Formats: sequence, structure tokens, C-alpha cells
Amino acid sequence: MAMPRILALSLSALALGAVSSPAVACAPEFLRAAQTISLTATEVGDSARVEASEQLLIRNSGEGECNAFLRIARFSTSDPDPARNFSITSGGQVIDILPSEVSAASSASDLFVPAIASGGGDSRSVPLRFSFPATWGVASGTSTETLLVQLIDETGQVFDDLILTVNLNVLPSVELRIVGATGTNRIARIDLGALNPRAITRSDPFGVLVKSTSPYTVTFASSNGGALVHDVASDRIEYDLRAGGREVDLSGANPGAFGRLTTGLGELHALEITVPPFVAQAGEYTDRVVITVSAG
Repeated sequence: MAMPRILALSLSALALGAVSSPAVACAPEFLRAAQTISLTATEVGDSARVEASEQLLIRNSGEGECNAFLRIARFSTSDPDPARNFSITSGGQVIDILPSEVSAASSASDLFVPAIASGGGDSRSVPLRFSFPATWGVASGTSTETLLVQLIDETGQVFDDLILTVNLNVLPSVELRIVGATGTNRIARIDLGALNPRAITRSDPFGVLVKSTSPYTVTFASSNGGALVHDVASDRIEYDLRAGGREVDLSGANPGAFGRLTTGLGELHALEITVPPFVAQAGEYTDRVVITVSAG
């Protein structure tokens, strides 16, 4: 009685073994499960941009040549920095990065990848160009964002996906410009005019405009220790330099002004020179002050 049961099980196994899987016509996939691209802004400016390229490798393990679409989306848990709003292009197309992995496609979200050869042996490269504005107003430091990259068919069916990590790094950067003075940005001149030895002389308003990606300090170093010196004789006329109404150290040893991350317009530090009454012979008096701004 046991023999028929054993024979029936054996025949069933043979029948199942004889069934063959249908050939898959199109099966594109990424060669890697994850990739990382890093962009570093070494210089910041009013119109500066940082760009870098990355290649995504695709192969088709199916039996026939086929087409696919590339779709990129943020994860719903991501919190991108608006000041670091990078873009991705490929072949002249600006790819719309979808706000989440469940977002519907937009008119510019899907990149067409045609004629992916079959066989799985040869890979197809899809170039991506990343760009973000390194303009004043962006903070120094590194931020990381993770994107979901999918290979899909024309119906939206997902063939494969890849995790793409984008690192954006902005180095501390600072820019200084003197406003309200004659001369160039590198060398400016303040003319105090004719000094009255019996009264306080004040300069016309001027200042330093600072743009920075991080906290910064401004130091002032006088060649004559805070004095106007006669061009020929040894006479000296002491003066004060004030930043925001506060007297600054003209030795260059201590910061005379402080600041934090600025907007794209920068931060203006108002300066004023005051010369108290003095006793000195007539003539031309000068001093040179080196203003240094340092990013922290």
C-alpha cells in the first residue's frame, strides 16, 4: 500500500522539475547598491558655484535590449538646507528631485535611459552633474543628504534602486571691503582735513563691510601705535578709532569687532576717527592702519 504513494511523489517532483522559467526581456539594474559624491566650496562669492560629476553604472541582465527611466527623490524624513539647494543635470536635462520617495512624478523628474544592451556583461554609464551655489549667506560646515535613485519602466514599475549620499562642504571664508573712503578695496584713504588743535576733530562716517560664512573677528593694527606722525619731524598727534561707538585696540593684538554668519548683503561695522585737542607743529601727519578680518 505504501509503494503507490512513493511513486506518486516521485512523479510529481519530476513534473515540477520539467517546468522552465520564462525569459525576462528587460531587467536593468545598478551595479552598485550605494554611491557617495562630495562637493567642497573652497571659495565663496556673490556668484560662485561648486560643481562635481558622478557616474551611475547600469546593466541589463534580461534577454533583450530595453529602455528605462531614472528617477531621484528625497526621503520623507530629510530636512534639506534651503541655502544649499543643489541641482542635478544629465545630458542638458535638469532633473527634478522629488520631495519624497512616494511623490508622484513631475514633468522633469524622469530621465530617459534608452537602449540598454542585454546580457548583463556590459554596463551603461549615466552621467550626473551636481551643482550648488557657494554664495554669501551659506554657513560653513558639512551637510549630508541621502537620495533614493530608482530605475523604473514607463508605467512606474521599479526595476532597481540605489542610495546616493550627497556631501556638501563649505570652508570658512570671509571678505572685507572698506566703504565711505577713497581708494581701492585693498588701500583706502581717510582725509581728516585741517586739524584744529583746540577742538575735537571727527572723520566723516566710514566703515568696513564684512561677508562671512562663519563667526569672525576684525583687528586693527596702527603703524604708529594710534598716532598721526609728522612726515618730517618727530611730532605725534594721538587719535582714537571707534567701531560701533566703542574704542578699539590699535595694536592689532585684540579684536576690535566681532560678527557671525552674515547674509548675502554682509554686515557693516561703522567706524569713526576722533582727534582730541593737541599741541604739535604744523605739517602733514599720517598713519597706516592694517585691518584684518579672520573667519573662525
